[in-house]
Amino acid sequence: MNRRLRASARLRSALLAATFGALFLVAPALAVTWTDINDWNLTEGLSWAGGGTQFHISADGNLVQYRWLDSPNKSTVISANSCTDTALLGSSSSYGVGDTAYHNLYSGAPGQCFLLRGRTGSGQGSMSLHDGRVNR
Repeated sequence: MNRRLRASARLRSALLAATFGALFLVAPALAVTWTDINDWNLTEGLSWAGGGTQFHISADGNLVQYRWLDSPNKSTVISANSCTDTALLGSSSSYGVGDTAYHNLYSGAPGQCFLLRGRTGSGQGSMSLHDGRVNR
């Protein structure tokens, strides 16, 4: 009986070690770099997030995504643009009223610099003090 208890304890210890070891190996693959954009005021004309704040794709990432944290009350269009010449990177993404899901903007190289640009839809007027989040 004593041998069975010792064997059971060793098996339990090995199982726990394997389980926790796997969790630590998986965790870095799930790392996401994100930045909140607070109080972004949009009009039908183009405006830059953070007044032109430059963002960079994280060292372990390549996909740039954006979502509204506050439910937008107007339709909006968001894009990622080059830091050097403000050219469109990837494609712009349209968000409907109430759309808070992540939308893919573009895929680039780790460390690549980009700007976020946005506007409300034609005929929508302005949208004030809405918060968003960029994953990179």
